[in-house]
Amino acid sequence: MKIVLIHTEGEVDTAGDLMSLLDNMDIHVETFPIESSEDSGQFTAFLSPLGSINIDGELISAPSHAIVLSSLSPRWFDFLAGFSWGSHMPFLIYGEDAAQGVPEGFASCFTLLENEEELRKYLEKEKEEYKKREAAMDIGKARNTLLSTGIPINEDSLANCAGDGGIREVSLFLAAGFSPDTRNSAGVPLINIAARKGNSVVLRFLILAGAQLDLVSGDRGTSALIDSVMGKYAEMAADLIKAGADLDIASKDGQTALTVAVGAGDEVMVEMLLKAGANPDIADHMGISARKYAALFHQSSVATLFETYAPNKPE
Repeated sequence: MKIVLIHTEGEVDTAGDLMSLLDNMDIHVETFPIESSEDSGQFTAFLSPLGSINIDGELISAPSHAIVLSSLSPRWFDFLAGFSWGSHMPFLIYGEDAAQGVPEGFASCFTLLENEEELRKYLEKEKEEYKKREAAMDIGKARNTLLSTGIPINEDSLANCAGDGGIREVSLFLAAGFSPDTRNSAGVPLINIAARKGNSVVLRFLILAGAQLDLVSGDRGTSALIDSVMGKYAEMAADLIKAGADLDIASKDGQTALTVAVGAGDEVMVEMLLKAGANPDIADHMGISARKYAALFHQSSVATLFETYAPNKPE
């Protein structure tokens, strides 16, 4: 949202006060001082052919709203009413002095605001509406970009992009309104897909985008952490652990990430998980825990890790 203040030299102080108000509301503002309240032709230099405005010789993007602080001539208000109608830009007339200059026949073309409180309430409402319109426009742009590259806009297409490491495409899908927790037709969440494929960039992006870390896949019943351990992607497992993933979720066969790491003889993963506090004594559907598997498989080095980081065995 961007506002331009139109005023004569007599309203410089008022313009300064309004600029402070708008700055506090986090609304970008520019001023357009006019030399004469009679000469509406000055406004032609205000607009560029590309939809930008010219302020002191510098082109900036066009404003979303304009506020008139001065009692201008009927010629000015005639011009501004026509411009507002053609551009759909709201023109606000602020204060009694400025309102006195508006011809009766043009009053419906402008929004008249008598004081700062009315202006603040109006702008707060407009700011929220403007954010919604911008979000809708961003969604439309993202969808059009995906379609222009031949990518269907559906959950499985997004899942394929996540699996292929298409970080740009995944970001476009999220910008187009898809959730970072989207699942494919098999019920596998995006974060699990990234973990299975070893796409660390996509996984990190999903974490930053707010994806739930502990979603369980519909096929294996695994979490992203279990999937990363199964793929022996230590860096990705570390990212998930650092982000706060649940260490003790069990898959459909009752195996935790630690159980999987022990079964694979992956000492790096075992140590990482034990250091993070993974429970070594959760039994799978066969009644065997990660600690017991280490003993069963005669993994002396892995057993040493258990003695070091989880020495207390249950009776």
